[in-house]
Amino acid sequence: MRILHTADWHLGQELHGFERGAEHDRFLNWLARTISDQAVDALVMAGDVYDTVNPPVAAQTRLYRFLNGVLDRNPGLQVVIVGGNHDGPTRLELPAPLLDARRVTILGAIPRQDGRPAPEHCLVPLTDAGGRIGAVVAAIAYPRPGDLPVDGGGSAALGQIYQAALDAATSRFPGLPVIATGHLHVAGATVSETSERPVMIGGEEAMSAGIFPAGLAYVALGHLHRAQRVAAGTAVRYAGSPFPMSMAERNYRHSVALVTLAPDTEPDIPLPEIDLIEIPRPVAFLRVPADGALAPDDAIAALTALDIAPMPEHAELRPFLEVVVQLDAPAPDLRRRLDAALDGKPVRLARVRSLHAGAGGTLGDGTAAMAGLDEISPAEVFARLHRQRFETDPPSALIDGFRHLLADVAAGDDQDDLVANTTGHEVPR
Repeated sequence: MRILHTADWHLGQELHGFERGAEHDRFLNWLARTISDQAVDALVMAGDVYDTVNPPVAAQTRLYRFLNGVLDRNPGLQVVIVGGNHDGPTRLELPAPLLDARRVTILGAIPRQDGRPAPEHCLVPLTDAGGRIGAVVAAIAYPRPGDLPVDGGGSAALGQIYQAALDAATSRFPGLPVIATGHLHVAGATVSETSERPVMIGGEEAMSAGIFPAGLAYVALGHLHRAQRVAAGTAVRYAGSPFPMSMAERNYRHSVALVTLAPDTEPDIPLPEIDLIEIPRPVAFLRVPADGALAPDDAIAALTALDIAPMPEHAELRPFLEVVVQLDAPAPDLRRRLDAALDGKPVRLARVRSLHAGAGGTLGDGTAAMAGLDEISPAEVFARLHRQRFETDPPSALIDGFRHLLADVAAGDDQDDLVANTTGHEVPR
């Protein structure tokens, strides 16, 4: 079985006011070609299909167009999609009745039965080119409040869900490798705080890698945008996003994971073969300077001298540019001067960072600097304000409460009353 693991598409996202539809079109076209070229049996998408719980029509159209095309060109392909913290479960599952249920499975939330999570209803058997079942996916979506057992929370409760899913899979499909999906933050993995919303699961922000049973052949994760392996008792990976979702991610290497599995004919679970396929970056990300910061006059000179090749393609594929300026005094006309220096150059000035010398941190050349509010996490802003007002660090219970509040705000209207979704199981909206 050949399974392609991807995640965190964030269809409909804007970067500092710039549309990203052209980038998503390029990625989805590349993904469709890769599925055919690699003779993929199943595509597993581990959450955050959309960037918001109420995605724009254009973003939904991209998803449906992609699914229609890739299923038509690959008659044996199956697709498994689970919801992430950015996805509205009902919205994500809305097209399910119009799709071939034998080939496409969309689970926006963990199914529930009698008010409790029912991971045994998350199992998706995958068939190979010969029509034989060769693997099973335990399609676990992002766990929302109410999705965890009523008598527990956090890592322990989520671990019970994964164990129950594995037990059900091995009972119904003995001898077959089991893949589990997840959309969460696992402790020890690298986070991009500028673009990944904080999530709280059962009172915990980062789950222990021990929640994944050793009997799983592979765990396909989403949520964190850096493609990375997680140290665990089994093969656990984040697919990462298809391209940078913030300027801070410009140095990430983006890829999809091609996972090759063999039936479990031995007492021990066979290790999967994992090949990373690098995704071509549709748009360049530039920074002036490459490291550190420049004084305003030096930044203007650098932009004036910036040599960018003409872009014959769509304007939405012009490079993004971030300029980092070190300020010793207010510069109210800085943005006007930067725009003038870039006049006529095929580049999009997405972000100007103003660093103030003399406090907090250091620049690339060792100069002391203080980052702006957009450079530090909300929790750190809260902690600094607490120290300023009370001359002491906030207690851990207060920090935990603030993180809970952040997660609730990020979830928005996705945390309303429970409603029945299109597949008949209860999910929170």
